[in-house]
Amino acid sequence: MPNKERLKDIKCFLFDMDGTINLGNTLIPGMDDFFAQLKAKGKTFYLVTNNSSKDHAHYVKKMANMGIEVMQKDVLISSDALTYYLGKVKPQAKLFVLGTPELRATITKAGFELVDPAVTEPEFVILGFDMTLAYNNLSTACRLIDKGVPYIATHPDVRCPIENGEFIPDCGAMIELIKTATGVSPLDVLGKPYHYMIDLLMERTGFTKNEIAMVGDRLSTDIAFGLNNHILSVLVLTGEATLEDVERGHIKPDIILDHAANLINYI
Repeated sequence: MPNKERLKDIKCFLFDMDGTINLGNTLIPGMDDFFAQLKAKGKTFYLVTNNSSKDHAHYVKKMANMGIEVMQKDVLISSDALTYYLGKVKPQAKLFVLGTPELRATITKAGFELVDPAVTEPEFVILGFDMTLAYNNLSTACRLIDKGVPYIATHPDVRCPIENGEFIPDCGAMIELIKTATGVSPLDVLGKPYHYMIDLLMERTGFTKNEIAMVGDRLSTDIAFGLNNHILSVLVLTGEATLEDVERGHIKPDIILDHAANLINYI
């Protein structure tokens, strides 16, 4: 079956945001009524992001400001993969977290305890995209890791895009910092392109991999996420990747579309 025909069998679409739905705080032209059309066709969708520095309410508000109405349950963040993972390996674990207040709140809401290492030895160090990173917290984390406390990173992105085509250091850059200081790599890295978000989604929804598709503009995260997890991968050309990148690279999407809204023509 040609890959575009496979879109008819997809029941759940996962969408990257920046570069796929919006560019910064601006909706990509043509996306304004797309999700209403998707719902009218009986399709489920999630907005999927690795950015663990923000919470679900942030993305709901951001989308609403661009005219897209979604609920918090429609947003899947690498922090969800983190709490899912911890719930499997160590429910109610005691944690030392390098993360924003939003990440910390997400973790505590899921039932995990954030501890002061001077008082209580944590069972894991958690590394998120910590835009509030303080040196004393970084040094505490490194000392704990040196002593053998395992650490988990929410996602591997090295750079986070911001306005005007610029970038700031992301969680993956902080992983390299800690690795340089301690010689230790994370016990696990969650988020795209790894399997934890798919595992969570399938458990939450009951959909099978044949019923799920990933739509995004980045080869190394979005498309690799689809390919690594054996779900249909759809590259859109409204963001980072170009046709030349696909031709030169080793990551080959199942489907290439000019625009995410073009999906409607195939479902």
